[in-house]
Amino acid sequence: MMIIDTPEAARNLEKAFYDAEKRGPLKFEGESVEDMLKRGEEIMKNNPELLREAAEKARKRIIERGEDPDLLVWDDTDE
Repeated sequence: MMIIDTPEAARNLEKAFYDAEKRGPLKFEGESVEDMLKRGEEIMKNNPELLREAAEKARKRIIERGEDPDLLVWDDTDE
């Protein structure tokens, strides 16, 4: 939530609004989000262990930092 509690904050917000309006719609370069999702689905389909390996690496980093490894939970009950 944004709090506009001073005249300066209101002017800054107004300026940001009009600057964005002048720039026009945001344009992304590169592949579309839809294409990135399709590529990600294909990667996961072809590498089913990838997510498990990433979770294990994250767990090791958590332990190395001295944090609680239970923050990252892997549920194998459906296998």
